[in-house]
Amino acid sequence: MSTGVRERVDLYDNYIIRNLYNGVRHLSSKKITLLPLLYLTLLIVLAVMGPYITPYSYDETLYNDEGEVLRAESPSLSHPLGTTNTGQDVLSRVIYGVQPTVVTGLLGGAMIISIGLTMGVVSGYVGGLVDSVLMRITDIAYSVPLIPFAIVLLTLLGVGFYSSVVVIGLLLWRGNARVLRSQVLQIKQRPFVRAAKATGASTPRIIVKHILPNVASMAVLFFALGIGYSIIAQAGLAFIGASNPFVPSWGVMIRNAYQSGYMAEQLGWSLIPGLLISMTVLSAFLIGRGFEKDDKAFGEAG
Repeated sequence: MSTGVRERVDLYDNYIIRNLYNGVRHLSSKKITLLPLLYLTLLIVLAVMGPYITPYSYDETLYNDEGEVLRAESPSLSHPLGTTNTGQDVLSRVIYGVQPTVVTGLLGGAMIISIGLTMGVVSGYVGGLVDSVLMRITDIAYSVPLIPFAIVLLTLLGVGFYSSVVVIGLLLWRGNARVLRSQVLQIKQRPFVRAAKATGASTPRIIVKHILPNVASMAVLFFALGIGYSIIAQAGLAFIGASNPFVPSWGVMIRNAYQSGYMAEQLGWSLIPGLLISMTVLSAFLIGRGFEKDDKAFGEAG
């Protein structure tokens, strides 16, 4: 790599890092996004450290002094959220469930925004036949119902945790592609983009230097929405049995509680995972809206 190219890459990397740092710092100074930011940070820490700090293994069957399985025990000091009908500690399973939930959100959200951003930016900036082809692909994706098609794909690919997340990412990018395309159509008419074209700047350079920085806040919003939608969709697939039942995600916990017949008696088994899913999705949405509504989160490039 030549010195000039390396310098341009370093400058662009520094630009991205600086904007991300400024965005996170600004969001942490706002009350409406501070709590969601702290909550998601705690989830990420638990996703990494959770398996090492739980009092019991998520699949460990617990017994009393008489050797009987602790089935559907009420909350106690030893088991703050009680136990399942097969004798597992609910609190340990909730903590273990943070990791698959975080992986689902980040992986699904990354796939959704990666595909949608690529389709929207390329379609909006290049135009012509490329635009027509990519938008027809988007129309086809819109016509595909999520849950039924996900079940069909999982039947072909095999039911598993990661395969369910990949299927979600392959189906939910369609919404942000059209919005980002519309934004790119407006941005490419601005004077600084026209000036870049007039100076002979290549299409990749214009997209990287002028288009992407100006759709960054919207992209972060859709990434946050993708995290939330991925978590909800994966929980739905887990509830109907279209996900690996041996991965202790919160959706699997709700399904197990429902099938056990103890859902009403053991509220901690089903209510806590449901509340955590709702809080996680809401936190992701609030942070995304904070980026999208605040011009200070990302500096506009021109």
